[in-house]
Amino acid sequence: MIKIAVILPVYNEAKCIAQTFDRILEFSQKNHAYNFIIVNDGSTDNTLQILENQLKNFPTHHIKLISYSHRQGKGYAVKKGSECVDADCICFMDGDLAYSLEHLELLVKKLKEFDVVIGCRNLERENFRNLTLLRKISGKIFNFISGKILDLPYRDMQAGLKGFNKIPAREIFKNQTLTGFCFDAELLFLAKKKDIQLVKFQPNFASNTYTKIPKSIYSKIP
Repeated sequence: MIKIAVILPVYNEAKCIAQTFDRILEFSQKNHAYNFIIVNDGSTDNTLQILENQLKNFPTHHIKLISYSHRQGKGYAVKKGSECVDADCICFMDGDLAYSLEHLELLVKKLKEFDVVIGCRNLERENFRNLTLLRKISGKIFNFISGKILDLPYRDMQAGLKGFNKIPAREIFKNQTLTGFCFDAELLFLAKKKDIQLVKFQPNFASNTYTKIPKSIYSKIP
């Protein structure tokens, strides 16, 4: 059985972190190949306390908590998590589970064919209905500028849903230098630089409960 590590960076998620914990606990109990690494990126609210209480009340080897005092950035949190795992596949997704956990099965399935798999919201307009106008505009500007500077063909680099096979993951995260919100673009740039084949797919935003997702649209990137 392959081993799959899923990194969830969190910062000030006290309002939803208990629900996130419950969902990943339930998912891991049904899918034993998955282990979750929650990285608390210096939260200043009760996120850490809630997680520690949940782990005390529901001890499991499928969920690991990493925490440090001062905020370092999402990129740092993901890299920190990647350094603490030994798995065949390494994935990361947003700590608020903006995308349902069922997407992980799609990531792992495509990682049998490709070394890197990324969520790309631009493949389906429906995925942008819940985004504010500011987020839509800022996202497009970031992707356009990053694409031009780094010569990357991707229309959506920041969807919080990505997966890597073990060996390319080691190479990419070892060379990662950015710790803030721009780190996604750097990961894709490093993958391209090393001629690592990548595929993108359409993720759908999750509701407050588990949601089954329709057949995904895959798009191979040369």
